[in-house]
Amino acid sequence: MSQPEPNDTEPTPERQTELREAYERNIAADRPPYAGASIHTRGELRWILRERHWSGEALMSTEERRPDLRQIDLSYANLRNMAFVETHFEGAKLVGADLRGAVMPSVHLEGAALTGVMLDGADLTGAYLVRTEAKNISLVNANLFFAHFEDAFLSNAHFAGANLRRAFFNEGSYLNDAILWDEHHLSPQLADVRWGNVNLATIDWAQIRQTGDEHDARKAIDREGKIKTREKQQANFQRAVRVNRQLAAALRSQGLHEDADRFAYRAQYLKRQVLRRQRNVAGYLGSILLDMLAGYGYKPVRSIVAYLAIILGFMAAYLINGQFMAPHLSWDEALVLSVSSFHGRGFFATNVSLGDAYARLAAAEAILGLFVEISFIATFTQRFFAK
Repeated sequence: MSQPEPNDTEPTPERQTELREAYERNIAADRPPYAGASIHTRGELRWILRERHWSGEALMSTEERRPDLRQIDLSYANLRNMAFVETHFEGAKLVGADLRGAVMPSVHLEGAALTGVMLDGADLTGAYLVRTEAKNISLVNANLFFAHFEDAFLSNAHFAGANLRRAFFNEGSYLNDAILWDEHHLSPQLADVRWGNVNLATIDWAQIRQTGDEHDARKAIDREGKIKTREKQQANFQRAVRVNRQLAAALRSQGLHEDADRFAYRAQYLKRQVLRRQRNVAGYLGSILLDMLAGYGYKPVRSIVAYLAIILGFMAAYLINGQFMAPHLSWDEALVLSVSSFHGRGFFATNVSLGDAYARLAAAEAILGLFVEISFIATFTQRFFAK
């Protein structure tokens, strides 16, 4: 069914009478004021809010003035860009409703039916979607800061570009086939999400190349269009480090080690950016070295490549040196000397003194070998025992 155009026209006198009668019947039957009433236009909904003195910030400051639209039927209604404050939509029917750009802080949607609802760009700060059944809903670029999803069933929900910071899930929440990435494979902002043992195996984490928090940290301009200060950029990168560590811990706790390793590696990489902005030169250079040699323990192939590169590089150096001074080595002798020197067990002919070029090369290789061996041991310890 296609979406109707936004309609702000006031309801006709006959329609107003119908809505008043529906209200009176529901109140007499001890049901929510507009339970079952079918509303399709913004004009009708605004008339209802005004009729019951529900519109206006001042009138919403007390409990009895909060809009009560429980069990109302807003199927396929076009409510784009409407503003609701602490509105109660518990048990409401919002199938196919268009709420793009709506402002709905602290809205109550417990137990509501949200099939096919469009909430792109909506402000759902602190929203309550507890026990909500939502299928094929679009929350692209929505603000879900501090939103509650405990025991909610979210099937094929689109969260691309959303702000999910500090959102709450629990073991009873379902994220079946949720899409957490956009066309650039960026995740929503996920800082400090309370995952609460929600099943994360139903999400294709391999699609996410970078978190939204990291993408935000890399921008020189903040969301208000102002140039970020150095302190602000550093804080943003620290948050990005935290997000990746939190994701790694949550995924590893559910046995998703490969995905966890990717985010754990990313956290270490971003920590290096923090060290650079803190002007910690020693820490920054040490981090680069660990990344090159072992990928912070998550990329063991790098240790093998470094090992072979050093062995073969010094083997070539020994062969070149043998062209100018005795003893002259064959390629296999140079290889043996390189391997033994790498592991700190270099040996020479009796006519080679400690001041010769061979000895100096072997000492340099032994020092490099020590660093590589340490990183190699750390890599395999991290890879196979630190789970």
